Amino acid sequence: MNLVLKVSAVFGAMALLAGCASNYDVEKVSMMPDQGGGFTMALHKRYVERAQFEKGEEDWVSVSFFNSRGKMAAMGDAPDLQMTDKRSLKADMNSINMAYITLAKALNTAAPNHAPDACARAQTWFEHWMEQAEEGHQPDHIATARTGFEKAMPDCKVSMVMPMDKKMPMKMASLPAPITIYFGHDSAEVTSASQSIIDRAAKAAKMAKAKRAVLIGHTDRSGSNGYNLALSQKRAEAVASALMMAGVPSAEIRSSNAGETSPQVSTEDGIKERMNRRVEVLFER
Repeated sequence: MNLVLKVSAVFGAMALLAGCASNYDVEKVSMMPDQGGGFTMALHKRYVERAQFEKGEEDWVSVSFFNSRGKMAAMGDAPDLQMTDKRSLKADMNSINMAYITLAKALNTAAPNHAPDACARAQTWFEHWMEQAEEGHQPDHIATARTGFEKAMPDCKVSMVMPMDKKMPMKMASLPAPITIYFGHDSAEVTSASQSIIDRAAKAAKMAKAKRAVLIGHTDRSGSNGYNLALSQKRAEAVASALMMAGVPSAEIRSSNAGETSPQVSTEDGIKERMNRRVEVLFER
């Protein structure tokens, strides 16, 4: 190889590494602001966890895979569940194929809206299980990923089924599914993305002739109990205002505040957790 070709090859390799560098920067992806709803927010967090694990293993191909999907989730787009034929499985092939069918079916329902973190854990652990099964040389890692999936999967489901009144006219629209509005740290600001979710739910509630919107405000555990109780109230009030802007009468809105007492994701005291900073909204007749 002559000198010109050698220099070109070196600079080409440097450019390739520079282009891929962001896929290896797990910390940078973890700090990206979430632009989507509860499910993509949870996927963002859980993909970063998988990328962090693979970084510890110095498996940079897998770091890039999970980090790229975490970045996509942070931008508000849920990555499609990776299909089994994308991996050359060396272990657990039959179990993985069956698990794929079960998980894909659940993700195609309202489950990601009802149980965003459980479904996100199920998806990311499943893909990690496939990644480890493709490598096939660390049985303990395969078992850990499989266990993570099997623990999360039962909770990836629609958590509440609205009872139907047998006397209710068949053509009456169904009540909208419960929604969850998430907030930034120490914030009670309703984002434009959250307002869009509220607008759609309010429109569906009106069509279904809902009589009440029940709100429950929550916080993470990064502040004192008293502060968090007040903050959860501010968040509930902010969502109530957003509902009224969307056409829901104030007389039909009921709110309560749970502070840090009912986390969606359990943490130690003092820990910031994006999935716990939320207001849950349930529509009733």
